[in-house]
Amino acid sequence: MTEEPDVLGALIDHERAIKRLYETFATMLADRQDFWQTLARDEQRHADQLAGLRSEESVAGWLLRDSGVKVQSIRSSIAYVEGQIERAQGGGVSATLALTIAGDLEDALIEEQFSRIGTTGCAVLGTVLERLVTETEQHRKTLIAALEIERRSL
Repeated sequence: MTEEPDVLGALIDHERAIKRLYETFATMLADRQDFWQTLARDEQRHADQLAGLRSEESVAGWLLRDSGVKVQSIRSSIAYVEGQIERAQGGGVSATLALTIAGDLEDALIEEQFSRIGTTGCAVLGTVLERLVTETEQHRKTLIAALEIERRSL
């Protein structure tokens, strides 16, 4: 018997991977350390909010059968994020590139992950996702503004 994929676990791992990326940016780009640490804390909070859904029996089944989210897609995104962490640790990421990478990740979260899930099939998940979408959209706006400032300073 094959084990069912853990969509919720993959989503949690994805949030944690982004947190690690932002922590890496905080370390590598010391002049914006507070900025990146704030985003990293938010990603940890997102992971914690998703982890809080583990006690809701209906969530895992709904995510697996009805959400349209593919665990392999999430894992591919995690691999991409881990590659960006390695790149940053190797010194290959400027402040502008870090902001661009982060902005692209936040866009992908809204467009590819959270919007696929929607809110119609599982009420408790919908409540958490609405919060995550709102916060992710705020991240996106914050990153766009920071990128504009960074580009003007070049």
